[in-house]
Amino acid sequence: MASETTLPKVEDAALGQLLDGALSAHGITARPEWRTEALAYLRSIADAATLVRSLDLGDAEEPAPVYRP
Repeated sequence: MASETTLPKVEDAALGQLLDGALSAHGITARPEWRTEALAYLRSIADAATLVRSLDLGDAEEPAPVYRP
């Protein structure tokens, strides 16, 4: 049976560092007004990932098969 694990929420400062690092790594100069929207998207992704990671499937559940051509 699946159970839920409580995971900490990703901090806003960490999302800001992620955004700054990604922009720097790719050599992108972003307009300051884009930052708020980009951080909102990162927040949505982080929250969705936290939700998925919080579900413990246990050892009884089988992962989906991997397609190999």
